[in-house]
Amino acid sequence: MKSLRFILKSIILYASLSAAFSILGVFPTFEHFLPRSYLIGNPLEISEISIPHILGHVVFGLTVGVASTRIRYLTIAGIFPIALDADHLLQFLNLEAVPRMAHSILFGVISLPLMMFFVGKKDYLLGAICLSTVLAHVSFDILLGGTTSFPLFIPIINRMITFQGYDWIPFLLVAIIIVVITRIITKNRIIERKLQET
Repeated sequence: MKSLRFILKSIILYASLSAAFSILGVFPTFEHFLPRSYLIGNPLEISEISIPHILGHVVFGLTVGVASTRIRYLTIAGIFPIALDADHLLQFLNLEAVPRMAHSILFGVISLPLMMFFVGKKDYLLGAICLSTVLAHVSFDILLGGTTSFPLFIPIINRMITFQGYDWIPFLLVAIIIVVITRIITKNRIIERKLQET
């Protein structure tokens, strides 16, 4: 029951953060730090949502989650890539905005401490999954689309960056490495704590 609560709370909060972060792409105040906004259109009409699209994101997320060696992190890693697409919800309001705002490193970095604060303090694996999800999601989008663009490096680079071909591979590898390193560090800390207690 505790794990189920953790999973549900994590998914709802991650999707909410993604949707909230996308709002930054509406305000002209940030125009110097973001790509040019425009009327994107209804996501149901322009985003080619399909079963392979959904399953692909889940599989890429699970691939990253396996590195955690924990069921609850595997579960959220499989669902977070779908939750990340909550940044498309703003498009239903028919406003000029920057597309795919949460498909950025900045969102991954911001979501990490927020998720840890609201869901699990000192839960470094949760933080690693939050950041890795962005990379895994982008990875599959590149693979699926062949060529696709993201505001990946905002606010440092204020334009959409285009990726194509085999660019998806480094994104997925880095996502897995982040989780593996975090798992090793947290496991070592648990072992050290147990040794100190004995």
